Amino acid sequence: MFKGSSSISGPWFVLVALIVASDVALAFKLSPHSTPEERKLAGIGAGSILDLERRFAEFSVVGFTEPVHEEITNRMYGCNGSICSGSSSIGAPVPVLAGVRWNDDPPFRMTGGQARGLGCNLVETIRFETQPRCWARLFLDAQRKAATGVVFGPGDAMLYRSHFGDLQPIHAMASRDGELASLTHAAMMGWFEFTWRASLGEFSIDTRLKDVDIAYLRDMFGRTEWRMLELYTLGAAGGLRRSIDDVAFGSLLHTVQDSFSLAHVNREESSGSKMCVAGEISVEAPGAILEFYSYTGQDHDAHAELDSLDSFRRGFEQPGNVVFVGRALIRARDQELPWQQMRGFFECLFQLQNPGAKASSGDL
Repeated sequence: MFKGSSSISGPWFVLVALIVASDVALAFKLSPHSTPEERKLAGIGAGSILDLERRFAEFSVVGFTEPVHEEITNRMYGCNGSICSGSSSIGAPVPVLAGVRWNDDPPFRMTGGQARGLGCNLVETIRFETQPRCWARLFLDAQRKAATGVVFGPGDAMLYRSHFGDLQPIHAMASRDGELASLTHAAMMGWFEFTWRASLGEFSIDTRLKDVDIAYLRDMFGRTEWRMLELYTLGAAGGLRRSIDDVAFGSLLHTVQDSFSLAHVNREESSGSKMCVAGEISVEAPGAILEFYSYTGQDHDAHAELDSLDSFRRGFEQPGNVVFVGRALIRARDQELPWQQMRGFFECLFQLQNPGAKASSGDL
């Protein structure tokens, strides 16, 4: 395999041991492996060492994860087969799938102090696809620190913030135990306003996030000079950057999808009698939200089980299910319905039964 050696040793052994022993494969049912079309559009390269790292990562990660978000997104875009993931299925637009994957694997860079001893290339953008060994080590580092009570926020790496910190609402989860449902809901509504308006092309790739007239965006990114480019397509090729509106829409769909996971949100059962309406678009309303969960204190194996394809498929024919909601959102976007019309639609999708409910691990 390497210069005549048939054994795995040195850094390669460390890589395998690190990823196999970690919860990277289990948290949020990550499926960070992009399709070949996505990699081409984003300009993600190949090389013998990188390909080997990916193969080791695929051996450990894909063996324990499933492309749940890919499956749901393709069904939203019309796939009705028994399997709706992979290159042979009817697929969503490639930039939309890249956006759906973004919530789990946002591109970012770190300083030397932040990534000391973690084997990261600080010049190159960090993603699972580009630096799998670094990514896995960073995830474990974030998980360990979060377990000790560290709270991640502005100034910390995106991977830390999105899975264990203040950006957890993009996964339809509270940022911490005890957070009021009203606060998580407000953060999600800010995110939905931003991603919806971005999906309609209201912001250019050069729009600075600190200049967007949405309080949530300013709170999360107002200390930076980031543009839409840095948020969604850092280090990517021009093909993906030309479709940044689709990337934003995919990111929105990911958050909506997560809100139907039993590991993220506790919802009432839908009665099927209430409709969420925007213009001429309508869909059966999902059940009201009883509680948003917080990830840090959860049993990650139990979380992964509830994020599985089997779990999704069991609820996918229920009234107000995520696929029909997604199809309604696609139609509304095709009709370019403005946020002023869509706000009530999202409020209906995320109605709170008790705004004062406090987030917990949900006994997971």
